[in-house]
Amino acid sequence: MSRFNLFFLITFVGLLIWVTFFQPTTVNRIQQGVMVALRPFIKASNELDRGIDSLGGETLNPAQLREKLSAMEQERNRLKLEVIRLDELLTENNQLRRALEYREKSPLSLVATRVISRKPSQWYNTVVIDKGSSAGIVVDSPVIVPMGDKAGLVGRISEVISPDSAIVLLLTDEMCQVSAKLENSQEQGILSGQRGALRTLPNLKLRYLSKEALAIPGQKVISSGTGELFPANLLLGEVVSLSSGIIDSEAVVKPSANFDELTDVFVIIPADPAKEPPPPASESPAFPLTPASPVP
Repeated sequence: MSRFNLFFLITFVGLLIWVTFFQPTTVNRIQQGVMVALRPFIKASNELDRGIDSLGGETLNPAQLREKLSAMEQERNRLKLEVIRLDELLTENNQLRRALEYREKSPLSLVATRVISRKPSQWYNTVVIDKGSSAGIVVDSPVIVPMGDKAGLVGRISEVISPDSAIVLLLTDEMCQVSAKLENSQEQGILSGQRGALRTLPNLKLRYLSKEALAIPGQKVISSGTGELFPANLLLGEVVSLSSGIIDSEAVVKPSANFDELTDVFVIIPADPAKEPPPPASESPAFPLTPASPVP
């Protein structure tokens, strides 16, 4: 033991012996002073003990921790699915609202339908819709989707299966051909789809343009109305590139409609001849074409 420590030990023992010679009242006052001085430290120590005790009471073993973590993960996944479902409902409601607004403004006779079947092997060829002959749908009826104030062409009815179903031949199929033209241009040609890989959206081909045709990427391609099968000014796509041949030119066109997410579509119903107004009657001639009979 060092001399310094030995000195303090002897001093402390001497103080204890000296305090024992005091009167009891003096000893009590000394004790009270010491307790007042040490009270903050005692209070802090007690609070620390209570905190340690409460913390020890919530301690979980590894199995309980894993169980609690699993429950929290399940709740998180449930909330994620709920958010996704709400987003899908919101998107669907917005699409339906825009579709109904377009239907009210459109001068065409439209029937709202929904895609109910689609084969992966024919993803960009055909779809089945939930309306048929009972809704007035006939073969070659055009099928469209609203796109703002305009409409994009999806395809045409290739077969009416039943009163409540029909097959749509998509614009991306090579057998669906449309008379088309470049917007703000006199150039016209035939637009058709092409067979492509199942996982990639095949581009369209606009053939039989003039050799001198000019088309810039992004230029709109619309239906021309020639042939009376498809109405004029339906959106078909945008020019991707243009190549000129010996006789004519051909443009690669990206479709305007989203063929990967077809859900609700409209079928254009042909006008009923019985409901069309009769042609204006020809005016009667001012004079009869045959001579009048003689008056007896």
